Amino acid sequence: MSKRPDRRGPRTRRLLRDALISLILEKGYDAVTVQDITDRANLGRATFYLHFKNGKDQLLMNSLREMFDDLKARIAPPSPDVPLGDMMIRTVPFQHAFEYRDLYRVTLLSQQGTAAIVNGIREYLAGSMRERIDVAIGERQPLVPLDVLANYLAGAMISLISWWLKQDSNYTAEQMAEMFRQLSMPTISTVLGTGSSST
Repeated sequence: MSKRPDRRGPRTRRLLRDALISLILEKGYDAVTVQDITDRANLGRATFYLHFKNGKDQLLMNSLREMFDDLKARIAPPSPDVPLGDMMIRTVPFQHAFEYRDLYRVTLLSQQGTAAIVNGIREYLAGSMRERIDVAIGERQPLVPLDVLANYLAGAMISLISWWLKQDSNYTAEQMAEMFRQLSMPTISTVLGTGSSST
């Protein structure tokens, strides 16, 4: 008889993560203590240290890594059968940012020593965009190196996501993704020499 998986661990870590994020947004990372976190999560300190022996730093970095891993899992690999305009990452990063909006706010809008995670997200998005453009253009030679184009697009996307979350606007993830497509495709088309923003 197989042993049933223990769902308490993930639930406990989620409670602690949510407590930490809400407290950071309320009063800043430096002011948050482990006791604050356990009080907010209605858990004991022993439970906290059972999962995060190195304290709140480990909890924050673990939460950010889980967020990043989830983003990577959602982005499908490129396909040569899909037009470039449809193959771009499109809605996924914006939908992901909306679902994890409080954690993104902590990561992108506050100074919590999370630069490595932000750079990791930007570099991953740039790499994914480069793969898609590379597959789409085939043997054509772009006007600028693809690495430059991909990092330009990834930086623009991160900046737009940051603005979107900071403004707490009513734009949906789908609307933001479509506006990003409209802004980025003319640049891509010019660099690739396709002469059309719909390709």
